[in-house]
This record gives sequence, structure tokens and C-alpha cells, in this order.
Amino acid sequence: MTASRWAIVSFFLVSLCAGAQAEPGDPSHSELEAIQHFLVIPSTVAQVTDAYFSTHAFEIPEFILIQDVHRHPEVQGHIASLILQGYRQWGVKKVFLEGAFTGVDLSMFHRLPDQTRGLLLSRLVQNGDLSGAELATVLLTETEWSNPQPSPFQLFGMEDPKLYRQNIAAYQEVTSLREEALQEIVAIRRLQSEMNLPQSNILTQQLDRTETLIRLKLTPVDYEAYLQAREVIPSSPRLDPAVHAAEKFYDLVQRRSFVFIRQAQKEAPASPGPRVLVVGGFHTPVMARYLRESGRSFVVLTPHVTKVGYGPLYEEHMMESVSALNIPEHPTAKSH
Repeated sequence: MTASRWAIVSFFLVSLCAGAQAEPGDPSHSELEAIQHFLVIPSTVAQVTDAYFSTHAFEIPEFILIQDVHRHPEVQGHIASLILQGYRQWGVKKVFLEGAFTGVDLSMFHRLPDQTRGLLLSRLVQNGDLSGAELATVLLTETEWSNPQPSPFQLFGMEDPKLYRQNIAAYQEVTSLREEALQEIVAIRRLQSEMNLPQSNILTQQLDRTETLIRLKLTPVDYEAYLQAREVIPSSPRLDPAVHAAEKFYDLVQRRSFVFIRQAQKEAPASPGPRVLVVGGFHTPVMARYLRESGRSFVVLTPHVTKVGYGPLYEEHMMESVSALNIPEHPTAKSH
């Protein structure tokens, strides 16, 4: 890096560190741009959306959080690109994955003919059956080592099996109760309208949050706001079971986030490179806040998305997980 470029980046990073000490909020747009420039990440691949450095002396962060959109082909391609760049430029040797329990073995791909392997990889990514991290691992082994030799680059699962199973069961329970609960919210809104209550009030806001809760679409900030006003929502036999199941789902998601951090800290890389964690959208801000409060340096990368409509692939994957883990359909139906 040239002296002038280093001076510009250093200026922004010093400002970022100072700002983080005075105000533990989000870094400024210019600070994030400086980090993106330093890491040489094309905006067409991903954006640096959050960062923290504990000292004024900048270095590659301890953690890189890549925000995943599960089973989205475009996003998985960008994640693969980021990991390949991380290996070659940032010294990344280990990547940690949500949804996996142990090390990930992809050696089966190297027993296939080159053309067959390429077609299979493309199809698996398009169908949502191969993650960007797995794609990067296969490509790295193809290009960096012959025969192929054991790869110094490794994928590790971060999940606690018990917590993961409980979270999948909670997801299934919410989906089984969702339609009836949403109908009840419509009825409550109708009653609110008939009472001629003001359009902007705490009940309206909390009904919106509760609907988003039941659809499992809340952000961590929205979930905290929901919890602070949860007593506002009327109790109802049709609504309560879904609300309780959704709250359990989010509680388990948050607990898994801390498990991810502990696992990544335990499996420290054998090189000075950062730990890369590929996690979903709700986990990312929870983990970023924990790292910031712990004084651990990190960068959050959000892959660029231009294509939508892959939500059904994710829902299909979740239901496949329910089946694979032998979780009964409507697991708590008898209690409701």
C-alpha cells in the first residue's frame, strides 16, 4: 500500500476507533468506505456495513462476519468470492458455518470428472443445496493443490446440536400456528378501527411487530422493541400459542449466536488470519454487538443482492431439517 493511501485509511480508522469509544453506535459511511477500500472488496460483491477496532493501530480484524441469505444462489456466489479473496489476501484458513455441527468434508467432489463436477456445483448452488463457503472450498482445493492434497483451508460447523434441534422445532411450531394467529390479529385491528382509536398508537405499533414476529421477520432491534411493549397485545387463545412459540424461536436464535462466537474463539486459526463466520441476518447484529462490547475487532460484510424470490427455498430447507431431525409435525398441537 502506498504511503498516501495508508495515510487516508489510517485517518478514517483512527476516527472510527475514537468514535467507537465515545459513542458505541454505528460507524460513519465514510469510515466504512475506507475499510472497504482497504480490504479491496468490490461493491458489486459486498458492502462493509459495520466494523469495530479496539485500538488505533489498524490490522486485519479478528473476526469477519459474512451476512448470509440462506440458499440464495446470487448471495452464495458472492460469499464464495469473498472467501476465496480472504484466503489469498487476508490469510483466512478457517471458516465457521451456521447449520453445521462438525468439520465439513467435500472430498467427494474431487472424485468426479472436471466437467461433471462443474455442472454439479452449478446445479447445487442454483437449487440452494451448496453454500458459498462449500463452493469456495471445492474451488480452492481444485486450484491451489494437486491430486488433491489435504487443504490447509477448513470449514467448521458452529452449532450445538441440542439448541439447533430446539430451534428447528420452534420454527415448525410457529408455522403450524401462524395462519390462525394472523387471522386473530386481523380481528383485533378490525375492533381497533371500530373503536375509532388514533391511527398512531402503541397498540398499532405492537400489532405490526407481533405480525412480523409471527412471520419470523423481526430484526434484533425490532425484537427488543417488541419485548419492551409485549404486555400491550391482548391475550387470546388463538394468538397466544403462536406468540409464545415465536418468542421461543427468537430466544433460541440469540442463544445460538453466542454459541457461534464461543466456537469460533475455541477453534482459533493456526495463522494470523481472521476467523470468518458465515451467519444469517438475525445472528449478525447480535454477534457484532457482543464483539464490540468485548473489545474484539470485526468487520461485517453484507453480500450484494439484485435478485429476489428465493424465500421458498429457505422454507423448504427448514421443513427438510424438521424431517431429517425426526421432529413430529405440529410438535405441541396437543397442548393447544
